[in-house]
Amino acid sequence: MSRKTLLHRATVQEGLGKASLPHHSVLIDGDRIEAVMPEGLAPVHAPDVDVLDLAGRTVMPGMTLGHTHIAYLDVLDGREMLFKYSIPEVTLGAAANTTNLLGLGYTGFVGAGSVSGIDMALRRAVDSGRLRGPRITPCSRDLMVSGPPERRNSDVKKRIPSDLMRLADTPEEMAEYVAGEIAQGAEIVKVFSSGDDTFPNGRSHELLFTAEELVIAARTAHEHGAKVRAHSRGLGGIRNAIAAGVDVIDHATYADDAALDAIAERGIFVVPSLYQPHMLLTTGTEHGKTPEYLETLEFEAEVENTLRILPLMVEMGIPVVAGDDFGFAWTPHGTYAKELELYVTMAGIPAPTVLTWATANGARLAGRGGTAGTVQPGRLADLVVTDGDPAEDITVLSRPGAIELVLLGGVAVAGGTASFLSSATSGAA
Repeated sequence: MSRKTLLHRATVQEGLGKASLPHHSVLIDGDRIEAVMPEGLAPVHAPDVDVLDLAGRTVMPGMTLGHTHIAYLDVLDGREMLFKYSIPEVTLGAAANTTNLLGLGYTGFVGAGSVSGIDMALRRAVDSGRLRGPRITPCSRDLMVSGPPERRNSDVKKRIPSDLMRLADTPEEMAEYVAGEIAQGAEIVKVFSSGDDTFPNGRSHELLFTAEELVIAARTAHEHGAKVRAHSRGLGGIRNAIAAGVDVIDHATYADDAALDAIAERGIFVVPSLYQPHMLLTTGTEHGKTPEYLETLEFEAEVENTLRILPLMVEMGIPVVAGDDFGFAWTPHGTYAKELELYVTMAGIPAPTVLTWATANGARLAGRGGTAGTVQPGRLADLVVTDGDPAEDITVLSRPGAIELVLLGGVAVAGGTASFLSSATSGAA
């Protein structure tokens, strides 16, 4: 007879944007949640149930990091991203980052630009059991152009090895590269509708892809069953991405109200960017960025507009997903929960709402909206046990030692169950 597991005497944060439920229990059968119930109704004496007495600790859904550059190794710029480390070094670092996600409460990640196709290799390694890691939605290599349409330079392509990043010069190459990345295992394709004030080839307000190129990329991806995510900071790039039918808009930092209306109408996911520009502006000098360089950026304006649109997106029901540009020196891997804190402390978004961005909405983006992301019967038992309620205090998620147990499909993949079992045994005695 297969045995069930009862997470007993818990506080349950369902991932539905509401306050947590005290004095509840969660029954797990195999890789699924069978029931969520008041603790007084829990089958603590059933012969086929192993009881883990959580003594008030919080059970929440496993989180999904919705924008992940898993192979960025705390770099300073795009050049270091591509050339500082060898592919073997980048691969080892990416594998370590993948495994470390579990202990931080992340049971899934969605790639946002894969150096040398590492996302796809990691997915195969995890699925085959060769690497311990979360559920992975692998992204393509960055599909890039040399510059804005009026400044295209074919010589740039000669300097960038195509195995690291795809540079397309023609619509035909665009379609070929998108189809090729999906054939290699990409489930989401990364394109660039706008530049970025930190990019060498185009600033945030400048267009990179033309409207036609975005349409070709999105159409090709969708024809092959994949999603498309667009780096879109400037308003023109955001508008083009919406019109092209992308599935995800990354950053959206200069979105206006009309753009938000269109995003809401189409149900496009938005992965905002507040933490990365804030950290670059406030700590960049600690990492060698000069005050003069920081003054050339318009990130203060981007932060200001992001703070304006975040509550509007909540009101409009836009599916917001957490995840920023981690892997830079000022946003190192492992500090993911700090982004969630900033949404609460700086943007004033309620913690239960922010948690949905990392749980229910993240699972939706990963294609598991009906099977994961919430603590409800029938959902995958991808669960996190914390010492403290993140819906009351979001900093719990970044507090050392506060994440005590992580389950992936009902199996402990971080932390341990022994202390909870012994507590349950002594309680029963």
